[in-house]
Amino acid sequence: MRAGSETQKGNTTVNLLIGLAIVSLCFLAVWWYEKQAVESVPPQFADELEDEGSAIEEPDAPSGAIPEDPPDTLPGDEDEDIPPTDTPLTDAQGDVFAYLPVGDLLPLSGPGFVDDTVYRPDIVFPTEDRVFLNSQVYRYGGYQGSLNGMEGGQCEIANYDYPWQDTFCEKRSRNQDLCPGGGHEGLDIRPASCTKNVHWAVAVEDARVIDVRRHWVTLQTADGTIYNYLHLNMGALEVALGDDVAQGQRIGVISNDFYNSDGSSVATTIHLHFEMYENYVASDGADPLFTKVNPYMTLVSAYDAKLRE
Repeated sequence: MRAGSETQKGNTTVNLLIGLAIVSLCFLAVWWYEKQAVESVPPQFADELEDEGSAIEEPDAPSGAIPEDPPDTLPGDEDEDIPPTDTPLTDAQGDVFAYLPVGDLLPLSGPGFVDDTVYRPDIVFPTEDRVFLNSQVYRYGGYQGSLNGMEGGQCEIANYDYPWQDTFCEKRSRNQDLCPGGGHEGLDIRPASCTKNVHWAVAVEDARVIDVRRHWVTLQTADGTIYNYLHLNMGALEVALGDDVAQGQRIGVISNDFYNSDGSSVATTIHLHFEMYENYVASDGADPLFTKVNPYMTLVSAYDAKLRE
């Protein structure tokens, strides 16, 4: 009985060793197969495998944290209703705002004056409604309109459309400091419609009314900038000499008031003539000159901000 028991125990040990050997061979075979598979992956995909592995090993969100929602759209499946970033800027009537470069005047209308400075980036636009900057003299309704084939009245629909056009240094009857051969040191702003005494002009900044005479109102800011508003209805102003006005406050309605120094009336179109005085340096090293400057790009900037609001 003892010899048989020893023999049986020996067989059991042998079987156990054989089983362990078989398992070891299986693990070795699996290891060799995976090694060959990884080494056979082309180099351009090796990084992708590593990235995927590291992504799997990222820890879960800490307790109490709200996991991020999956994106609403996948790449290549963007929402077509989202407008592109370069969507044209439109006014209240849905018309696309556009403007010609500074200094680009109508042919035969004057030398122009290229100054792309935005002198006061924080002003509001000087009118409540949409407007059109263009010539009151060299377009329809102006006494020089025929020079460019624009014969007709000031209410021609073509006058009430974009793009804007600069009118600083248009040729007029006399020269000015910045406009030799020109003379118009301001910008003509046509109101939204060909109707006087309807559309409001407003203060572009907090300022004081320092002059009211004939056909213009003058505002000056605390740091010295001056603005002139011409051709308002002078009999129906909302401000008086010496008043302090707040940015955006109504000054008066746009009209066609225009008077000589003797009080006689001068014919003109319905528009706001807008002027701006600033320190202007003609060239590097030159002394600053406090004078009228071209506010075209300043008004473009203010109108752009107005439409975006």
